[in-house]
Amino acid sequence: MQRLLLVLVLASVLVAPVSAGLLEDVDALSPEQAVELEKKLQHKRFQAATPDNSRISGFVQLVDPAQFNNAFPGVDHIGNLYGASLELRRPLSDRVLIGGSFSGAGNYALTESSPKIFEDLFLVYGSAQLVLDLRIFQNETFVLSTTPGVGVVLGGYNYSRTDDNARTSYNTNRWGSGICTSLSLDAAWKVHEEWGFGMGVSTFSGKLANMRKVISSVDATAPEIDLTGTTIRISGSKYF
Repeated sequence: MQRLLLVLVLASVLVAPVSAGLLEDVDALSPEQAVELEKKLQHKRFQAATPDNSRISGFVQLVDPAQFNNAFPGVDHIGNLYGASLELRRPLSDRVLIGGSFSGAGNYALTESSPKIFEDLFLVYGSAQLVLDLRIFQNETFVLSTTPGVGVVLGGYNYSRTDDNARTSYNTNRWGSGICTSLSLDAAWKVHEEWGFGMGVSTFSGKLANMRKVISSVDATAPEIDLTGTTIRISGSKYF
């Protein structure tokens, strides 16, 4: 106990002058220097909070869910989805990383199918995948990688029809789930320190099936939603 008290006393004696000296240095800064110091501190906090080998992307997914679109002939067909993804990786070796990809996308269509009759359709989904990141080529400023993935997808739609002539409205929604797979090719260029800018293209395959309303039984009349298509994305990453 005496040794522990001695260590604590010595630590307080040594730290106090250092802290006082640091505060004096900060007080001596000009307003312009203080602003620059604050920017550096914010940058360090952001770096510490961002996991290594992570990537945030915005993407456009080109789809053709024919059965789904045909079920709502009064609404303009949905042919693309807009979304974002977060990807986290853990290195297994210099060229192989494993991790997860979490993404979501959707779109909305509103159509005046007849005079003063409005139909709108909202489609959205989210997915979680286990991914394996294989670096085909890499150096200090550039990484080319391919990433297969497999996981689950959950999503659904909401449809409404408003008749301003008869002053009536109708609204319904369904949700479903399924298995999804993907395969992507991405290129990333270093922009600053370990931060990079990237572009990529991928194929996504998955269907929302066994559609339900809330937690009710399966609605056999509800259309399946085929989300299979090509995805084009732009990303920012902490990758190098």
